[in-house]
Amino acid sequence: MKKQEFINELAEELELEIAVTLETEFSELDEWDSMGAMILIGFVSDTFDVTLNAEDIDKLTTFQSLIERIGEEKFS
Repeated sequence: MKKQEFINELAEELELEIAVTLETEFSELDEWDSMGAMILIGFVSDTFDVTLNAEDIDKLTTFQSLIERIGEEKFS
């Protein structure tokens, strides 16, 4: 999966109404809350078989930081 494809699919899952980039910060999103975090955890688990915990979520700042946590090697 390409990074932009991942971002677009995750944005759709989170029902974001703005365009996001690798530099978009989660804290700037109106839709980012505990429910958003749960959606993200499920999406990443289903898509990459990677488990994120609360500590991981606290450390995430941008979509790029999420990709780094998942593993850059999993993106083409």
